[in-house]
Amino acid sequence: MTILALARKEIRELQSYTPCETAADTIRLNANESPLAIGSGTRNGLNRYPASRPARLTRKLAAFYGVDEKNILVTRGSSEGIDLLIRTFCSAGRDEILLTPPAFEMYQVYASIQGAATIHVPLLVDRDFIVDTAALIAAATENTKLIFLCSPNNPVGTTVPRAQVLQILKAMTGRSVVVIDEAYIEYSETDSLAALVSEHANLVVLRTLSKGLALAGARCGALVGSPELISLLDRVLAPYAMSSPAVASAEQALTEERLLQAQASIQLIVAERERLRHELNKCDAVDRIWPSHANFLFVRFKHLNRVTVRLADAGILIRTFDDSPMFDRCARISIGAEPDNDRLLDTIRDVN
Repeated sequence: MTILALARKEIRELQSYTPCETAADTIRLNANESPLAIGSGTRNGLNRYPASRPARLTRKLAAFYGVDEKNILVTRGSSEGIDLLIRTFCSAGRDEILLTPPAFEMYQVYASIQGAATIHVPLLVDRDFIVDTAALIAAATENTKLIFLCSPNNPVGTTVPRAQVLQILKAMTGRSVVVIDEAYIEYSETDSLAALVSEHANLVVLRTLSKGLALAGARCGALVGSPELISLLDRVLAPYAMSSPAVASAEQALTEERLLQAQASIQLIVAERERLRHELNKCDAVDRIWPSHANFLFVRFKHLNRVTVRLADAGILIRTFDDSPMFDRCARISIGAEPDNDRLLDTIRDVN
């Protein structure tokens, strides 16, 4: 059975929309566009539709991620990739996704919108939030179409070892699509699993330019998978999904000069992460800090409310999880610029 057999019947039979043809050096009278560019603020104007699928950007992303162009679908951030997968594979009221909480909240949100059920196999808190592989495989049912693994994890910053991913892929072959969300991979010493999509038809890797390449405002990501799967998801993705300014920003971010700048920035943020972790461990208010492979730290405080009140007074925001029994007194702290991190430290040092 091919991976496409797991997709919804309606999607497999879907006839994709055919956008108007675009070609250079032609008179475009086929797309009901305005012939006049009015106050767009861009060099070429925004009166014309962009390419339905950004071919040059696709080539650049394929080279950056080390895969073939046919393995790439450009999306509006990796969040759109999550939505596409759930809409493609999950029929409302019947199919389900499997999550390993704590996990990125949008997996649950998109499943709820689609009417898909969720199975929860929590990470092992007492073992530094590792995936319980045996429990995950045992929990999957014949209706489990998608398994989401966030690596590095948001919000705790841990990774799923390659050996565990391969074990899950093998066990779920022909049964479920395994989705590895690598939004924060640039901050980790672990390698991306994107190249494995050529060996495992049930593997999908989500990538984004929002984090390591500092392009959150452009909303550009990519879904990496088998050519058959990419072709299927392409039918579901809206035409002209990527705006012209977003495509231009992403292409610029992938130039050699900008990639060198991004790498220097990543190294600086990782160094700040470790400095912040070292200094926070000295603070009386801190109970525990978990190792992180991302651009944030997951911290448990002795008295979270005291910390958040003092930080709020200082004009500093952190992401708290006081509404979750699993994360009693825990918060996620994004790594800021050095002066901002120093201000954070000075404030927390005064809390006892």
